[in-house]
Amino acid sequence: MVKKEKLIEFDTLFQELVKNSTCQLKGLLNGLVTETQFFLLKLMAIHDHCKAADIAHILDISPSAATTIIDRLYKNGWIERDRSEQDRRIVWLNLTAQGEKLLADIETKRLQLLVEQFDNLTEEEIEQTCQVFKKIFAGIENRESRKGCTHGSS
Repeated sequence: MVKKEKLIEFDTLFQELVKNSTCQLKGLLNGLVTETQFFLLKLMAIHDHCKAADIAHILDISPSAATTIIDRLYKNGWIERDRSEQDRRIVWLNLTAQGEKLLADIETKRLQLLVEQFDNLTEEEIEQTCQVFKKIFAGIENRESRKGCTHGSS
């Protein structure tokens, strides 16, 4: 019974941490981009070439919703569309220099925020927390693979 109570406490604390972090991220983005746009820019920085269908799959949204987000990023000059030379039906999406700069500026501010948020933890405590989360994720992935589930953490 104690483990269940601890799990409930963990869940409550984790939800509070996510809520607090989301609120701080919104403040950090300051209306310049939405959280979804930010995460999409980040995703595109990690994956050199993306297609709209890839984005829809990874974010688990409809293709039309992905296109709407992509259109906003394109209109702001943060991404570019490049048609494939091999298959003209394929449109590759890439960050522009302006998009890379925006993302770098946001990430710099976000890192400063993380340093402040976790200032009261030692490096060892941060490492232990990372190890615990990795262990949790490994267990989730193991259970999902047995069930045939795959969720978009590419």
